[in-house]
Amino acid sequence: MGIDFYGVLQIPRSSTNLDIKKAFRDLALEFNPEKLQGENAQQVFSLICEAYDVLSDPLRRSVFDQYGEEGLKRGVPGPDSFIEPYRYHGDPMRTYKDFFGTTSPYANLLDYLRNPSYECMTKHGKIFCEKQPPITHPLHLTLHEIFFGGIKKMKIHRLVYINDEKTKTKVKEKILTIPIKPGVRPGTELVFPEEGDQSSNHVPADVIFVVQERPHEVFQREEDNLAMMCSVTLEEALMGTTVTVNTIDHRTVRVPITDVIFPGYEKIVENEGMPVLDDYPKRGNLIIRFDIAFPKYLPKACKHLLRKGFQLAKIGGGVDQYETVNKLVLADKILRVDLNEQMPP
Repeated sequence: MGIDFYGVLQIPRSSTNLDIKKAFRDLALEFNPEKLQGENAQQVFSLICEAYDVLSDPLRRSVFDQYGEEGLKRGVPGPDSFIEPYRYHGDPMRTYKDFFGTTSPYANLLDYLRNPSYECMTKHGKIFCEKQPPITHPLHLTLHEIFFGGIKKMKIHRLVYINDEKTKTKVKEKILTIPIKPGVRPGTELVFPEEGDQSSNHVPADVIFVVQERPHEVFQREEDNLAMMCSVTLEEALMGTTVTVNTIDHRTVRVPITDVIFPGYEKIVENEGMPVLDDYPKRGNLIIRFDIAFPKYLPKACKHLLRKGFQLAKIGGGVDQYETVNKLVLADKILRVDLNEQMPP
C-alpha cells in the first residue's frame, strides 16, 4: 500500500487548493530543517514537500486520487495518451523556496511583522488594506523637562470621518498628551497608534514623537551623567578652590577641590547627574572638567619664589611639595604687608 499524501498533510480528500496550501505552510514551517535537527526530521520534511508537490498539481492529484501512489509513480493510461510516471525531484528545499520565496523558516513571521494585514470597513464590507507609513515629529525637550519629567501637549491636524457611513472626512485639530518620564533618552520614540488621517482605503498612520534635547548653557548630558566646564586660574589649580554649581533642580552645591588640577583632571560628584530612566530615583554623576587660565606674565620675584619652593620639595624627596609651595607663598604675602599693619607676634 502506498503513501497517503492527504494523511501526510493532515487534510481530508475533499480539501480545496487553498486548504492544501495552508496545510503545507504550517507543516513546512514546523518541520523546516533549520528548526529541527535529525535524520527523522529531514525525512518528514521531504515527505511533506513531496505531498504538496503532488496535491498542488491538478493532474498529479487526479491520478493519485484514482490510482494511489503506486499508479502515480508507475504511470497510467490517459484519455489521449499514456501519463508518464511521476518522480519527485528529491530537493525539498526547492519546493519550500518555490512556495515561500526563501529558505528561511522565519520568513513568514517576519513578513507579517514588517507588513501586517489589516481589515478596513467600507460601504461594500470588509477589505484588506495597508497601513499608512508613520508620521514622525521631533519633540524638543530642555534638560529641565527631562530631569523632572511631566506632561507635554502637542497639537496635530488630521482628517477624520464626519458621517456614520465613513465616506466623508474633514480636517480637525487634536491635542495629544505626551507623558515624559524623568531621564528619558534622546532618540526615544513616543508612539500614538493610528492617530494619522482616517481613510477608507488605508489604516491611519501612527504618529511618532522623537525626543531631542535642547542645548543647555552650562551642562552637557552624557548618558545619565552631566558634564560641565569650569575655568580656574593657575593659582586655584595649584592651591585649591571651591566650585559653586547651580544644579538643574535649583540647588546650590559647593564642591571643594583639594587636588592639584592638571590638564585632563575631572572631579566626579556622585548622584548629581540625570535621573536613571530604568532605576528612578537613582541618578548619574556630575562631571566637572577644568580650563586652566595660565598667567601671561610672571614677575622675576614670583618665578624665583616658585623655583625655590620646587627645589625644596625635591630635596625633601617630593613629600608635601605642594604644601611647601603653599607655605612659601603665604610667607611672601606676609612679608609684603606694611610693618604697621602686621599682627603682633
